[in-house]
Amino acid sequence: MASYTDTIKRIMSGDYDDATPAERDTAVREVIQMCSAAAAAVSVQPIPLLDIALISPIQIVMVQAIGRVHGHSLDRKAVLEIVSTFGASILAQNVIMATAKLIPFVGWVAAVAMSYALTWAIGEVSEHYFRNGRGVPQAELQEMFDRIYKSKKAEKQSAVKGDDSLKDRLEQLKEAKAQGLLTDEEFEEKKREMLANF
Repeated sequence: MASYTDTIKRIMSGDYDDATPAERDTAVREVIQMCSAAAAAVSVQPIPLLDIALISPIQIVMVQAIGRVHGHSLDRKAVLEIVSTFGASILAQNVIMATAKLIPFVGWVAAVAMSYALTWAIGEVSEHYFRNGRGVPQAELQEMFDRIYKSKKAEKQSAVKGDDSLKDRLEQLKEAKAQGLLTDEEFEEKKREMLANF
């Protein structure tokens, strides 16, 4: 599977002027999936509020790539203006994500699910926005964002809740740290790997 960086470079340098709707759809799906996974992976870091600084660049590049597939060249300011049409929810979700991290294990899992769902929803709404010529009413974008976010978050959380092996492995990891078998750095790295791959 291609890396996040490789995927973004390929999409941003691609020529979609003569692409079929199916080719555009494939490129957009790949970008949304790759960026959502990347956002989930970086959200595993333990420091509350740092998520905003780590995830926002991923989301901005994703929107630029989706715009590129649909024939739009966007700078960071244009992307922020587009995302601001449903931005209140994004800010609120980032605050909730940061707060969730204060609860060990459960909070980390929730933060991963939220960052994945948040990024996916931004991608889907951006794709709808560009596919329809950037003339979509703000209320429609907000409703679509809320619906997709809730659906993806529930989907990701149910995958974790149903994964007893993940819970067991997290508990084993915590026990190994408590017994001095893992340093703080080793514990954080192993936890990050585990949660990023659920």
